[in-house]
Amino acid sequence: MLIGVSLGPGDPELLTLKSIAALKSSHKVFVPGEMAAQLARPYCQPEVLEFPMIEDETALERVWEHNADIVAQAASAGQTAFACMGDANTFSTFTHLKRLVEERHPKVVVESIPGVGAVQALAARLGAGLDRSFQVSDGSPLDAVIRLKATKPAQIAEELAAQGFIEFALGVRLCTEEEQVVRGKMPEQSGYFSVLLARRAR
Repeated sequence: MLIGVSLGPGDPELLTLKSIAALKSSHKVFVPGEMAAQLARPYCQPEVLEFPMIEDETALERVWEHNADIVAQAASAGQTAFACMGDANTFSTFTHLKRLVEERHPKVVVESIPGVGAVQALAARLGAGLDRSFQVSDGSPLDAVIRLKATKPAQIAEELAAQGFIEFALGVRLCTEEEQVVRGKMPEQSGYFSVLLARRAR
């Protein structure tokens, strides 16, 4: 099993209890750089994998594939963690690594642990309450939309489908004992603690 572990924005006190437990219980922990390694070291002996910033896309892809194979080999032998800064599923090294592992080693089970990301860290540091819609982007084309308080999922999906979104998933009371996840056809109604994810074709 491979677990994507979120290390938070840099403050050691912002690691979640679940992330710490995963670092302690994994037989192997990989990180993409020294900053992540410093946060992980109190709980394990992380191995740093190099992800060089180079313009040669062919050479870069070979590096990614090599690292994915290293991580997958360890994950095939036992619980393995890949720990990265921020949230493991938001603009992170883990998201691309996960895709490669799933493509090249489909038998490896992949999970992840959410964490505090840069958006939450910035809002807290600035005292900026983000209580209305806002946009997060790295400059790449818009790929996904997240709707909070998705109490009418089918209606929202219909509106987004008209804008070119084709994949839909709904999370209800996530990370609780009452958690529900629905993919594909969206229900007409849902509760207040519902989050809808819509994606365009890739």
